[in-house]
Amino acid sequence: MPIVKPISGHTSCKGIYRYLTKKNRALASDYLNLDVPERNGEDPFDWAKAMDDTRRRNGNDRAWGGHRARTYKHYVLSPDPEDGIGLDALRELAVAWAEKHFSDYEVAIVYHDDNERGIPHAHVVVNNTNLATGNRLQDPDPKALKHSAQEMARERHLRDLDTGMPQLDSRRPDRFKRAPTHQAVYRRRSEKAIEDEGGYSWVADIRRRVGIARSVARSEREFRSVLSSIGIEVSDNSPKSARRDWVYSFSDHPTWRITGENLGVAYGREAVTRKINGSFGRLSDASERQVAKVARTAYKLEDLEKLRALADAIEYVERNRIRDQRQLEESEAPVEVADLVRDAGILPERSAPKIVRENKQQQNREGRRNGEKQRTAQGRDRTEKREKGR
Repeated sequence: MPIVKPISGHTSCKGIYRYLTKKNRALASDYLNLDVPERNGEDPFDWAKAMDDTRRRNGNDRAWGGHRARTYKHYVLSPDPEDGIGLDALRELAVAWAEKHFSDYEVAIVYHDDNERGIPHAHVVVNNTNLATGNRLQDPDPKALKHSAQEMARERHLRDLDTGMPQLDSRRPDRFKRAPTHQAVYRRRSEKAIEDEGGYSWVADIRRRVGIARSVARSEREFRSVLSSIGIEVSDNSPKSARRDWVYSFSDHPTWRITGENLGVAYGREAVTRKINGSFGRLSDASERQVAKVARTAYKLEDLEKLRALADAIEYVERNRIRDQRQLEESEAPVEVADLVRDAGILPERSAPKIVRENKQQQNREGRRNGEKQRTAQGRDRTEKREKGR
């Protein structure tokens, strides 16, 4: 059975980062809710700095109740030696376990095999700040975490001695069920810094592709289909998470994954469902089909810059309620937006006039109600005058 050993940290994450990465002994790394820049054989990702910045912004570095702040939790997930588990299987187990219990936290998972028998094991480092609430991590029950790992091992046909353990219920109170941010589009500082320097942010890339699919889909099935056609998979988050949401990940890089509302509330399950099932502010059918076609072509050609430009153009058109090419030309649209929309044939040259019909029956009812209120007020005034005359 797998063993889970918890260790509390009370300092910066720099120390545990140096310990886990020194002498290049890390076999691999996985991350949850961390914006990892693309690296071409350069220095490893400094997840310690990202975690320290998050705690500092939320004020979770300060002492609490006269005690030093617990800045992170470090869990060592060690499989049973008799399983002979390989690195790939361990990574799948460790990531699934971390998602189940820490889906709202920044998590770095580093894999080693520097023990006596060379058995791979996982070091799971969880930052102390809940990204959904900003609150500090409440120390989870170590026994519950251990039993969970053993149950997940049993599901994967690994050795498990934890039979007959009842299902644990870790659902949180409703007062914690709120989105990570009130912003429609939420960009973390690390994401902004990467893009400002001209680098590639996989978080921004996912957000743009979801934005495209959200604009053209008319049902959840179609939304998932469009995303799949441009390299994004959609799955449900953990049933134990505070809010029901979708998790987006790259088809060819499944460890790059993020929940919808961590991209901004407009990209969460609730907001996307409202949009794809609604009719307000939608593009025409022909425009939606053309957007989907352009997106698929750009993805097949691996033209990430075209996908980025398309997402920006669609966002501008929707935000400004542009209905045709003429209206776009008359607006203050950036040149690159106008050129892309025109060249791709996304909008018609001139849309049909919008007809607004007044509801005369409703107006008559409102007029009668207003007249009755006025007559009632006049009658009340006459009664008061008579009373005073007496």
